Amino acid sequence: MQNVDESSLWESVLAELQLGLSSANYQTWFKGKTAVLSRKNSVVEIGCSSSYNKVWLEERYQSKLKGIIDKITGGSNTISFTVAPAIQETLPSKKSVRENPTVPLFEENASSSVQKSLDEANVNKSYSFSSFVVGQSNQLAHAVSKAIVDSSTKHYNPLLVYGGVGVGKTHLLQAIAQATLLRQPEAKVMYISSETFTNDMIEAIQKRQTILFRDRYRSLDLLLIDDIQFIAGRESTQEQFFHTFNELYRRGKQIVLSCDRDPSKLSNLQERLKNRFAGGMSAKIDPPDLELREAILLAKSRGAGINLDFPIIQTLAKQSGPSIRELEGALLRLIAVSKLTDKKIDASLVETVIGAETSPQDMAQLVITSVSDYFSLKPAQLKSSGRVKQFMLPRQIAMYLLRHVVGKSFGAIAKIFSGKDRTTIMYSVKKVENLVKNDPEIQRIIGDLENKVTKS
Repeated sequence: MQNVDESSLWESVLAELQLGLSSANYQTWFKGKTAVLSRKNSVVEIGCSSSYNKVWLEERYQSKLKGIIDKITGGSNTISFTVAPAIQETLPSKKSVRENPTVPLFEENASSSVQKSLDEANVNKSYSFSSFVVGQSNQLAHAVSKAIVDSSTKHYNPLLVYGGVGVGKTHLLQAIAQATLLRQPEAKVMYISSETFTNDMIEAIQKRQTILFRDRYRSLDLLLIDDIQFIAGRESTQEQFFHTFNELYRRGKQIVLSCDRDPSKLSNLQERLKNRFAGGMSAKIDPPDLELREAILLAKSRGAGINLDFPIIQTLAKQSGPSIRELEGALLRLIAVSKLTDKKIDASLVETVIGAETSPQDMAQLVITSVSDYFSLKPAQLKSSGRVKQFMLPRQIAMYLLRHVVGKSFGAIAKIFSGKDRTTIMYSVKKVENLVKNDPEIQRIIGDLENKVTKS
């Protein structure tokens, strides 16, 4: 057997992997996340930065790694995997960050002052680059999004990410906003939906505050607008957005947009806006393939503190989807039923919950009916856009249940509640999440309603 030290051995292994794997898979599972911890008596112990990273390597890459290591060492080896959280890409010092502002930081470094900036920018901290699982379907969009944050020049301006419902567009936009604020806490960043932009414009006109509206949006360093397709056909909104776009672009500020399709195919979108979008970078996200769905479920389950056997992950990935939202919804329902019935998540429970479950549409209606009955309201009152005080908490609880039990996306929940914008839904769900943590009475109410919905 050749005498190769651990560091040199792993460098050689990584070099081989980089040649044979896509950049996305190499970056997601190996670079900065693995190392050889020891090599004794033909047993090579590979350290992994997290438990789901360890499971993924065991299930997907064990034989490949053994083949590479055997070739490099000239002998037969046994491969073992160990979770070693200390394995991470080296973080830059504060001095190096000041000298080179493009050096990437990590989401875990957010201070309370930065968290305030994130809140003001409408950013959900859970949507970070570190929690975004990369695969073939989203590799380009992810790479360009990272490049925007890591580069001081605006090579991709505007960036337009497009794809179907629940493929990760919102996640990427918010990850860009979050990473930007972590590197530049003083930056003026705003993430909004196109509906919010329209509503802000209408309110400014009604209150005769159009100058304040223009100043607010045109003084930004980074503007991110979700679901830009909804401004199609709205001439006044398109007019304001066109001038906002031009001013930000003229000042060299970054614009990032998402759309549910290629914007060139939007029939009611002004040609001048289509031309502006075409002048930047467009990146499509396709629905995740089976391998990526497995990786996402593995990451989500580990993040929820649930250790699922890999065959369960495989079954869920095959029976759920194709969108990421549907995957999350299936996993949330499975975890909820497991906790409520005190049953282990196994093949039988998966078949019971996922294989023959009530359709998401029926589940959503069941939530509305259950919450309405519980609070002695009519479903129409619960779903109305009015701000009557007695309706607000029940409405927020219904939104929470639709998100956590049914697995609905924020956009889908918004449609149920008279077209409220995504930001309002996100705020409402977050509010109830905090109440569940701190208010025993709300805990009891949520428990009662979850039990009613999942057992109906």
